[in-house]
Amino acid sequence: MKILLSNDDGYYAEGIQALIEELSIKHEIFVAAPLENNSAGSSALSTRKDINVDNVKKNHYVIDGTPADCVHIALTCLIKEKIDIVVSGINMGANLGDDVIYSGTVAAALEGRHLEFSPIAISLITKDVSYLKNAAQSSSYLFEKIIKNKIINKKTLLNINIPDSNNLIKDFKYTRLGKRGIPVPAKKIKEKNLYNIGAAGDPKDNGEGTDFFVTNNNIISITPITYDLTNSKILEELNNSWV
Repeated sequence: MKILLSNDDGYYAEGIQALIEELSIKHEIFVAAPLENNSAGSSALSTRKDINVDNVKKNHYVIDGTPADCVHIALTCLIKEKIDIVVSGINMGANLGDDVIYSGTVAAALEGRHLEFSPIAISLITKDVSYLKNAAQSSSYLFEKIIKNKIINKKTLLNINIPDSNNLIKDFKYTRLGKRGIPVPAKKIKEKNLYNIGAAGDPKDNGEGTDFFVTNNNIISITPITYDLTNSKILEELNNSWV
């Protein structure tokens, strides 16, 4: 298969390099990734500036833009061959529950979905690089099962979170997104007019069936995601109301 790889940690990040090495064993790899770390950049597109693209080697592009920029430019302009699937990752850090709203990793895959390509986002629960090799091998194993069983399509993003492990993890479960509590408040840096965004909130909805629960039990979580944010239940109530 022809796979477009991207991420939000940047082209030179260890996560995407580990995935390139692993997936290139069986597949033809194209890469379009940011020049710098763009974590938590969500689905922003750089519509107010020109974007520099550096073709660092065959089919590898380093782009001075957001994760969504990278996938958008690659699929609409740079790559002339037919791509079969868009994969974003491996992100260093979980994308569980509400994280997917902010995640640049998920956004890169979602941009593939917007352009009608089948998308997958992959994250390692922690930022410990010692687990990366096994995470990449687990990703490759899971990728082959996903392709073989045809459980991916152009309408749904598969958000994969891999627990920290020194061994290859083959066990996985399909999950729903959990929910985090209120995040840590922003903090002012001493007397300067500078502030730091606080950390994400602790899990609030992390019961059985959620991505939090499954990864806490050393099982890979696969959450099917759609970008339709409509609250269908409330919509039905409103349509049936007198207002």
